[in-house]
Amino acid sequence: MRRRFFDEATEDLELINLTPLIDVLFTVLVLFIVISPFLDIESIQLGQKGAEAVGQRAKRKIRIFVQKNEQIKINDTPVTIKQLPVVLQELKKTFHEDTVELYQDKKSPFGTYLQIKHALEQAGFEEMDLVVQSEG
Repeated sequence: MRRRFFDEATEDLELINLTPLIDVLFTVLVLFIVISPFLDIESIQLGQKGAEAVGQRAKRKIRIFVQKNEQIKINDTPVTIKQLPVVLQELKKTFHEDTVELYQDKKSPFGTYLQIKHALEQAGFEEMDLVVQSEG
């Protein structure tokens, strides 16, 4: 009797067909490999992007640092949130092809990020790189 129960259990295991599961996993893997080169995770797009800028990486000379107490520095020069749009417009005239690097403290308010992003869009910047960092 014991032998008969064991034989029935092994018969059930032999009936499970894993081929469709393997086929689906293989298809998903191939799709991931094909699509992954087209994903651009490095930067955040701002506004409309010009056709001449596609695929180009500019030298980065504009760095914005936001500390947790909402102090903003552009290239080591302190700037208030009210001065930011004017300063960015002047920088856009000088460094018109450059990408902005935004170094944001992870404890700084999200509203500050939104104000900086809006000021960058108004100044005409098309792209920025975001670096989240913690002081200390």
